Parts: sequence; C-alpha cells; structure tokens
Amino acid sequence: MTGPRDTDGTDGTASETYAFTCGDCGTTWKKTFQVRLIRDADGVEALAYADEDGAPVRSPLATGVCPYCGSHAVHVMSPELAARAKAAEHTPPTRHGLHLPHRRHRAGGTEQGGS
Repeated sequence: MTGPRDTDGTDGTASETYAFTCGDCGTTWKKTFQVRLIRDADGVEALAYADEDGAPVRSPLATGVCPYCGSHAVHVMSPELAARAKAAEHTPPTRHGLHLPHRRHRAGGTEQGGS
C-alpha cells in the first residue's frame, strides 16, 4: 500500500492497490483505488477513495464483501504481504538433517547420563 501524495490541498491523486482475502471461501483478489487527501472548511483532513473509473467508493479498509461468496469476513493487506503469505503456504518447511540427542541436567548444573 502506498500513501497518497496530496498533502497540501493540490489536486494530487495517488493509486493504492490492496489485496483482499475472504476468510470463508479463501478467494483472493486485488483492486486498485485512486486516493486523494481532502480538507474540509475547518482544515480537517480525510482520504477520499474512488474506483478505477473515478466513482466515489468507501475506504477499502472498511467492511468488505467477497465477490465470490458474499461473505463479510474479508481481510485487507498490502499486495506484497499477500504475495509473501501465498508463497509461504506453498513452500514446504525446511528441515535440518542433523539431530543431536538432548541431555538431561540436574539442578546443580552437572549432567545426568544413562551410563
């Protein structure tokens, strides 16, 4: 997720891409939004989001809906984090081939062996 560039009231607009994952069906998708920093008459700042066609939309960080199953259990993350998570799911865990026996210790700090 990249931050919007318009911090001084000019007409700067930034693109932000978010990755979404449905907690119910597992569907993942990405969507890009146009973001602009706006100020009201009192100087209070807020972010205004628009879809790729320029139509105003709610913040992607608000409650989302899965386009596949309609669930509201939608998680939002940066595309980079989503890619790392997906890669980790499909990478087998690495195991070292060396296994050393564990030693048992007594309270006094000397080894207790089975000799």
